[in-house]
Amino acid sequence: MKKSHRLVFSKKDIQDYALASGDYNPIHLSEKEAQQMGFKTCLVHGMLVMGRVGGIIRSHYGSQTLIKDYSVRFQAPVYPDSIHQLEVEITEQESSFHLYSEDGTSVMIGKLS
Repeated sequence: MKKSHRLVFSKKDIQDYALASGDYNPIHLSEKEAQQMGFKTCLVHGMLVMGRVGGIIRSHYGSQTLIKDYSVRFQAPVYPDSIHQLEVEITEQESSFHLYSEDGTSVMIGKLS
């Protein structure tokens, strides 16, 4: 079964995640710092992206499902306030996914089982 989802991460999501995780790296919280590092704006925390994707996939299997393995590869930055498209292929054994930015750039690929 193939599914598609739209994801948007807000700057508030980033701030909330920083507060919960203790990850206050300025690349996530300061546009100026992120730009000095060569990015167009702040970056969404990778673990926040992974958590949101994992939650979406897990919802297809049911809340009692145990995720045993989760592998990802980030291919490009995930920016806040941009529309991202998540393409998921779900089988009984595993799920594979691909996250694209609004311009079609591949930003993350991975599998869960």
